[in-house]
Amino acid sequence: MQSQVKNTITNLLTVTLSLIVATALPMAAPPAKAEVITNTLHITLLGDSYSAGTGAGSYYGDEGSYRSHNNWAHKYVDWLNDQGAPAILTNLAFNGGVTNDLLKDRGQISQIPTDTDVVMFTIGGNDVHFSDIVKQCFTLGIRDPETCKQKVDAANSGLADVRTHTEEILQKIDDKLPDGAQVILVGYPRLATDNEYILSEWGSTYDAGTGVRGLSDAARTVQSELVNNWNAAHPGLKVTYIDGVIDAFSEHEPDPSVRNKNDYRWLNEFFETEGVEGEDGKTTSKPSKDTNVFYHPNLIGHAKIAELIQAKVGIPNSVRPQDLKGTVDIVFVMDSTGSMQDDATAARNNIRSIMEQTSKRSSSYRFALVDYKDHPQFDPNNYLARTDVDFTTDPAAIEQGFDSLTFEGGNLFNTNATVYSGTMQALGLKWRDGAKKIALVIGDAPPRDPEPGTGYTAESVAKAAYDVDPVSVYGINTNGALNSTEFQSLVSQSGGTITDAASPDEITGLINQAIDAELNKPFAWIQGPYVAKAGEAIEIDAAASHATKGELTRIEWDFNGDGTYEETSTSTRIHHTFTEVYSGVIGLRVTQTDGQTATATTRVDVTDDGDITPHESDNCPDVNNYGQSDYDGDGIGDDCDADPGFPTQDLPGVCVVGETCSNNPSNTPPSTTPTPSPSADPSSDSAPATPTGADSSSTRGQDGDRAAEAETALFTQTGQAWPAPEPTQTSRWMLATAPPAAPAVRQRYTSLPQGAEPSMT
Repeated sequence: MQSQVKNTITNLLTVTLSLIVATALPMAAPPAKAEVITNTLHITLLGDSYSAGTGAGSYYGDEGSYRSHNNWAHKYVDWLNDQGAPAILTNLAFNGGVTNDLLKDRGQISQIPTDTDVVMFTIGGNDVHFSDIVKQCFTLGIRDPETCKQKVDAANSGLADVRTHTEEILQKIDDKLPDGAQVILVGYPRLATDNEYILSEWGSTYDAGTGVRGLSDAARTVQSELVNNWNAAHPGLKVTYIDGVIDAFSEHEPDPSVRNKNDYRWLNEFFETEGVEGEDGKTTSKPSKDTNVFYHPNLIGHAKIAELIQAKVGIPNSVRPQDLKGTVDIVFVMDSTGSMQDDATAARNNIRSIMEQTSKRSSSYRFALVDYKDHPQFDPNNYLARTDVDFTTDPAAIEQGFDSLTFEGGNLFNTNATVYSGTMQALGLKWRDGAKKIALVIGDAPPRDPEPGTGYTAESVAKAAYDVDPVSVYGINTNGALNSTEFQSLVSQSGGTITDAASPDEITGLINQAIDAELNKPFAWIQGPYVAKAGEAIEIDAAASHATKGELTRIEWDFNGDGTYEETSTSTRIHHTFTEVYSGVIGLRVTQTDGQTATATTRVDVTDDGDITPHESDNCPDVNNYGQSDYDGDGIGDDCDADPGFPTQDLPGVCVVGETCSNNPSNTPPSTTPTPSPSADPSSDSAPATPTGADSSSTRGQDGDRAAEAETALFTQTGQAWPAPEPTQTSRWMLATAPPAAPAVRQRYTSLPQGAEPSMT
């Protein structure tokens, strides 16, 4: 996943044309209590901040992605697992994403696993610059009627392009996934309540509330038309449109007034995050100065979106028969020294029948080929290992890979081979999340332990296999020598087995036997990765784990990645407190009725403050500030800076009709004649204070667009959930802009006495 750390303001709102794409057949309503479905639903999440979960906390994944365990996709997957429909989620969404981030080479669509059943995404908000609309229409110190209208009009004009690019996204997904897929397109809420909200500047007004709400309605119309036209022309990828989000979120949008918060909001307003519903039904939130999280769904909002999907989609029908035993990735790890040619030929000549048998027993499969020889010091034709064919479903590709092998090299004076290098080469391939994983070593020589040049041992290779959400290492021993004590240890620790082949004719049957053994195991899965704060409990979710025969009888947990299971639980969801800083994997082992076991691992980073930034470079080392925002550039993060440098008044002449405008709404622009400096203690009906060095008559460029002059967006800090301000500070913030002819600079207005309101007339 590429890094997409965006400018703080650009990322303020990554919203509004929002899509969820799901592959499946026609969807069934969930039964009251669904039976366990053996086939695990594989769900992939794409898109921007509304998908990733910006503003929902509990972040993980790539830096700047804002992927959250609390997002609506995780909530929907949780619900599926609770219905007895095992489901796992691969989250590729990224804060700040635009349509091109999905479409481009190596973009999000290119990373969709081939066994994906459900693809979900939101996209389009950044394409039409909705963050600018929030800035220019709602943000104290930046908003003004003319620029707000310009941004809304431009967004309306841009909806046609977003529709075109969205159709390209659907087409690219259709090209990647098999027929029988379906798409769920989910609408998004309006960004303001229907309270009157009219911006004024020197008597020139714009009904910003109506304009912004109308834009959301226009987006819904565009989405509806897109769905209808797509379904008429594309029978292989059907789209279901969920248009109830606007109605469900009605009266739960942000209050456009900077003086008030909507007590029943489902989206974060300014200076808050992770809002939840209190006992009185009102929303309470955590404080945050990270501008990325504002105007994104809070925890209530994400839960409500998931409920809408549950109600209309239910449990997606899988395109695969329900008696199949999951997905599987298999790597042949082939000894290609001179003595192995007949055995390799036997495997090569039967690869089509092996794949055919695997297709009948699994819901999805891939094969790859790796070969190994011995250390080059023993023969110039030797090499440690190489990848001959990456994962594929094409039997011809595997056949060609076997044909490319040169059966030479080895060591005439020693029967060992670089078995460990071959296995490690296989472990380094791109395995699918949630697939059962097999590294099948076929050879006639044991490993050296430790291996010369690499230092690999049975223990180190077993640990590497465990860390890859484990890969089970199986062995087919063609003359008795592969079955050394060290190799037996590796195989045993990984959960595989070793079998002996008396002749090349037995190779095919033993390959099928190993694949059957792995597919008959239960399915183990941890929905990670996780980031936690030392000393605080987190929920670890393994609810997708299930038996393939009978039921799960034992659930065990390894919290330090050493392969020893310290705790047994009765539930696949548990809370655990890590008492010390730790970076590594945690493990799960499940046992089913017939005694067979399966393991799963995921990465966990336990830090001293709960975010992933290293302590030595963290600008708030004792505070969980995922975004690392630092408005005044003083090296102290905003979330731990007592004075982040935010200025404190609206722009000259700008006010809200009926709220902050004077009794005479037809205010006139100030005279160009110099006026005395404002008092340090302005009253609510005084003229707005002008920062030193700023000329109030030149705060607008000739094109009327302040966006080019403004630096980072700053927002209002209000509402009952916020701590009282410092005695010399006001609780309202705004952005001071420099004159167009001068470089942009940060300015602070004079602090107001405690309890005083800044002048906005």
